[in-house]
Amino acid sequence: MSSPSGATTDGAALYQQWCAGCHGATGRGDGPNARALPVAPARHADAVTMGARGDDALFDTIGGGGAIMNRSARMPAFGGTLTSVQIRALVRRIRILCRCEGPAWSRAELRS
Repeated sequence: MSSPSGATTDGAALYQQWCAGCHGATGRGDGPNARALPVAPARHADAVTMGARGDDALFDTIGGGGAIMNRSARMPAFGGTLTSVQIRALVRRIRILCRCEGPAWSRAELRS
């Protein structure tokens, strides 16, 4: 799936391109760059941890970087690189990897 500008909005493809290097292809925090990081990357496949995080928190972390959410400053801000549609696709991908949903109050489909 692509946006009008030709940039993909496919969450799986975006995850492989932008996230898997640190978080691992299956979201286990075991990407090839993970060993060199001073703080272990989030494990997106962890349903307990990811289930406690709201969709808005995941969106803000991806867009603004780890430091804005008191996470690792090594997590870059992708808000200048990815569109909001692409970031939402990544949030959906994380939900697939963890096989979980965020708290009910945080789910994007409830906010309209």
